[in-house]
Amino acid sequence: MRLFLGRLGEYFPAALALTLPTAFLPAAEDSFILPRASLVIGGACLGAGLALLAPLRPQLGGLKWPLYAASGAAILAFVFSVSWPLSFAGSYTRYESLPIRLAYLGLLAVAVWLLSEKRLRDWVVAAFVFGTAVACLEALQQLVGEVPYRPDGNLGNANLLGALIAMAVPLAISRAWRGGRFVVAWSLAIAVMAGGLVATTSRSGGLGALAGCLVLLVFALRGRWAVGAAIGSLGAIAAALLVIRFSPLQFLNDDPESLRIHLWQDAVRMVAARPLFGWGEDATGLVFGQFLTGDWSPGVTFDRVHTGPLDIAATQGLMGLAATGWILVVLFRGAWRWRGTGNVGPLAAACAGYTVWVLFNFDWAPATGVFWLLAGTLWAEVRGAEREEAEPSPGPAVWQSATAIALVLVTIALAVLPLLADTWYLRGRVELSVLVDPLQSRYHWALGQRLVTQGSVAQGVEELRRAAELGETEPGLYVELGDREAELGRTAQARRDYQRALQIDPFYAPAKERLVANVRNSGQ
Repeated sequence: MRLFLGRLGEYFPAALALTLPTAFLPAAEDSFILPRASLVIGGACLGAGLALLAPLRPQLGGLKWPLYAASGAAILAFVFSVSWPLSFAGSYTRYESLPIRLAYLGLLAVAVWLLSEKRLRDWVVAAFVFGTAVACLEALQQLVGEVPYRPDGNLGNANLLGALIAMAVPLAISRAWRGGRFVVAWSLAIAVMAGGLVATTSRSGGLGALAGCLVLLVFALRGRWAVGAAIGSLGAIAAALLVIRFSPLQFLNDDPESLRIHLWQDAVRMVAARPLFGWGEDATGLVFGQFLTGDWSPGVTFDRVHTGPLDIAATQGLMGLAATGWILVVLFRGAWRWRGTGNVGPLAAACAGYTVWVLFNFDWAPATGVFWLLAGTLWAEVRGAEREEAEPSPGPAVWQSATAIALVLVTIALAVLPLLADTWYLRGRVELSVLVDPLQSRYHWALGQRLVTQGSVAQGVEELRRAAELGETEPGLYVELGDREAELGRTAQARRDYQRALQIDPFYAPAKERLVANVRNSGQ
């Protein structure tokens, strides 16, 4: 049995690398993001369980303490969160909760523990590039079919596919350049991903892919040539940014660069208000409105800062940002030292592609889970280059077996049940959704709406109030709650609900209108 689990563990990271770009669940209301978030949590838990029972388990080496620090920072951010339920369950379609943040770190550790051989790491690279190519083919099919949205390859967001392409392109180029019997397949994958990138119209994806390719070049050179290439690469990225800034590309997808600059300036104020531990995982949507200095995109409620570093600083504080930076510094320092070994250079280039992409976006499970998996694969390559032998472990102790079983139960609770709840949500069985995923505010909101429609206004208000207490970040909930409170004659409570909606989005027109009417009707 142990040998079977060991063999299963060897190919487990490759299976994750294949499914994260391709898996979606049409039977769920959130068909695209939630299945990948479940894969991230389940992959980290089940992978850790397999590593505990595996015959061989490499050590984390220099990343051990940075991972501990990042985990501790995430837990502290949760402890000091402005909304514990929100930080634990995550906002609907986002899910950047405490379990997800810990799972990202777990994916890195799992890859190191399970990928002790080079052939296994090669499988991860091949599986990920193949999965991304499949997603790009889907995007090209969507483009030809003239879908009414930006082609996204069934990832739920075009920029997410751009992030995957930014990571996969340097890996495919490296393998195609290496030659061999699969050179045609690797070359075709590059062509398909280039087409997919054009279909997404993702500027950040293009910048990330460019950065990854330039890092691949720098890592392939030595001495002064490498230094010169690094300087030239920085110049090339700067030139690309200037082209975007001073060309029609800045208005692509109705997303001008000035919008992000305004958001970043406001986000600095948000970070400064709680600099040490932040506001809590996924709590940006509850708080950001208090720091907005303008209506930067009318009709849009912002729940993200739209740049990875500031997003982490806002939710986990400077402690979380420093811990994440510590991981990246150790990772890239090891990669630079062993850049001529195996897949070290290509994997470092893939991670660099994501790093540039996330400077203009935010962490999101379909892309960020892949990044941490590839980061762990990179560190496994570095550890292999250091000739760090995997330590044979004796038969699993009782605590190891018990921990592995506990991780399976955690997978069921945090990865399987949310999927079940969302499938019931799509089928209109929201009363079952709130039973299996009681902390997800969106289901309580839907149940409250149904009760109100059925004439049970008081019970419906209770469910709407429960959704608010769980940290729903959509201002529409609070307007709806205020309307129902007003129907019950609770004018003062309705006013507070409208005010809460304006705290989340100070430019939300329905809340402004309701508040004016409420004050007028109350004679104040």
